[in-house]
Amino acid sequence: MKSFAKLTSLARLKRQGGAALMLALFATTLLMVIATEIMYETSVEYVVSTQSVNQVRSYWSARAGLEMSLLRIHIFRQAQSLGASALPDPSILDEIWRQPFMWPPPIPEDTSIVDKDQIQKAVKASDLTALKTSYFTTIEAEGAKIDINDLGSPSKIMADAAKNQLNALFAQKIENDEQFSRRFRGFNFEEVINNIADWVDADGESRNSGSERELYADRGTNTKFLPPNQPFRTLQEIHLVAGVTDELFDVLIPAVTLYGGKGINVNQVGKDVLRAFGPQFTEERMDKILVDRKDPRRGPFKNEKDLIEYLNSIGISGNPFESKDEAKTPLVFEPESNFRIHSTGKAGQTQSDIVAVVYDVDKVRERLEKALVDQATKGAAPPDPSGAAGGTAADGSKTPPPTDPAKKDEKSASSSPAPLRRPRIVYWNEQ
Repeated sequence: MKSFAKLTSLARLKRQGGAALMLALFATTLLMVIATEIMYETSVEYVVSTQSVNQVRSYWSARAGLEMSLLRIHIFRQAQSLGASALPDPSILDEIWRQPFMWPPPIPEDTSIVDKDQIQKAVKASDLTALKTSYFTTIEAEGAKIDINDLGSPSKIMADAAKNQLNALFAQKIENDEQFSRRFRGFNFEEVINNIADWVDADGESRNSGSERELYADRGTNTKFLPPNQPFRTLQEIHLVAGVTDELFDVLIPAVTLYGGKGINVNQVGKDVLRAFGPQFTEERMDKILVDRKDPRRGPFKNEKDLIEYLNSIGISGNPFESKDEAKTPLVFEPESNFRIHSTGKAGQTQSDIVAVVYDVDKVRERLEKALVDQATKGAAPPDPSGAAGGTAADGSKTPPPTDPAKKDEKSASSSPAPLRRPRIVYWNEQ
């Protein structure tokens, strides 16, 4: 009996030991699952928090690049006001804003050891280096593009010039792009341009006949607000205009702006806009124009007479800025005053982009006033050929003697005080 009781007790102890082992294994497994979950959650939180910190760093890095660009524009304006006309080549000052800028700056291979050491010391002392961030900025001339809002300008000169340039822009695309030509040959581009003009003008009558709102009747219940009859606020808004397809939108975007200088700055204009002035502007001639206007022996162009003489010398006949209906594209020969800044900041794998437009309202107002005056006095008689100062207008009143635009611009530039205020930002977009 004692032996049986002893065996029974041993069996019970073995069963209890097996249960304890199973419980221990279960507890260990549960702890491992909990530990793994905690580690995963911790790593996710770490990644998220790191990304959040990098997002803040990249944003302020982009802001730093933008502030640097504003400083460069400010220095450019001050340099212009302090006697740029006295320089052998005033256009050299454009390099203050034209060149892209990045931080930390790249060090060319041929840099001397002393210069390289100074650059490395400056980079090491920078707060951006401590934060492990960088930025890259570019500045573009907005005055070198076609202002699409000029289609609704109170100045007929401005409105007609913008319309003619857009027509010529599409015509040149047909000539130079075979695929685009097959897709749009015979297409009525003027009808689309009229729709764009109807979007910004003040009346409700379509330039293609009928009501403007009829074109947007199939877009839902809010068609009473389309078109808005006000200037475009963003370039993407152009895509909402009736008839503007993806292909047409892609043609317009590189060549147009909403912040033009009420005239085309011929010393900054690019190929996308030059093509809009007619088939005489071939690739070879445009390349030559872009090179020669930067050559101090030839450029920059001082006034319209200087420009036309140069264009005639390279085979472009007549005045390509005048159309058959006597509309004339306003030209600007002054230093650029409106700029688009694009600043990109990076921290780790995070990137932030800021786009801002700097706008000189005073200069734009002066040019618009001049265009309106030119429009109002278009019917005035020419100066008196007898040699007397001034002339006689159609109503018999005396008109002032003509002045040389180049001398007028030079005089106003030299007499204007150095601008001390911060460049005015009229557009800001963060991504």
